[in-house]
Amino acid sequence: MSLGPLTPEERYSFDLQGYLVRRSVLSTAAIDMLHAEIDAEGYPPPAETIASQRFTGFVGRARSLTNLMDHEAVLPVVKELNGDYVRLDHAYGIHMNPGTSGLWIHGGAQPFDPAQYYGVHQGRIHCGLIGVHWALVDHPAGSGGFCCVPGSHKGAFSRPDTIDYGHPLVHEVELNAGDVVFFTEAITHGTLPWTAPYVRRSVFFKYSPGNSAYNLGNAVGRDLFLNLSPTQQQLCQLPSVAGHVPVEG
Repeated sequence: MSLGPLTPEERYSFDLQGYLVRRSVLSTAAIDMLHAEIDAEGYPPPAETIASQRFTGFVGRARSLTNLMDHEAVLPVVKELNGDYVRLDHAYGIHMNPGTSGLWIHGGAQPFDPAQYYGVHQGRIHCGLIGVHWALVDHPAGSGGFCCVPGSHKGAFSRPDTIDYGHPLVHEVELNAGDVVFFTEAITHGTLPWTAPYVRRSVFFKYSPGNSAYNLGNAVGRDLFLNLSPTQQQLCQLPSVAGHVPVEG
């Protein structure tokens, strides 16, 4: 299990591939608590549509889910990738029934997107939107879930339409419950159809530099904002340059 800032090997791997997995970050007890909180929210069961497979509204309400936002395995990493003024842009969960399809292949370095960029300048990585994916169930080989084209965050050409599910360049990322994946949204990625004989559950937090916003609105409403810790409140600042304070921790 890795906590704290990126190690030199992790930094090299993330720069090379556009994503990074930290293994066994969550204990079995922690995973059980997260499942219990999701169950308690009473979300409708997932169906075929992508909209039905996503659930939101837990930030500031479900304590264990909310605390993933600034987990010690995550906060130092997103601060390095997005800068000290990093903000939580939005958060959501995914649940998928066996045999259902996920999100299409999308993203990539070209054409350039000012909200979802990737670059290295003066020895430091600079990113737009960053995805942090917490796996709450096992994602063994062939089961589907998160996939990507490693290295595509540095691509100089737009993705051809022929690069899709089943193409040898598309890599399925195998995960165990408790693993966490960091990925730049500049990488070509998507969600493979889920084929495991149980419901897929994952939680996603998306982070941006302090002056940037991908999603419309704030990550948490004013009433729930007051339930956050001081560091979490700093992470939920509105996008701005003037008046934006750096995130502590």
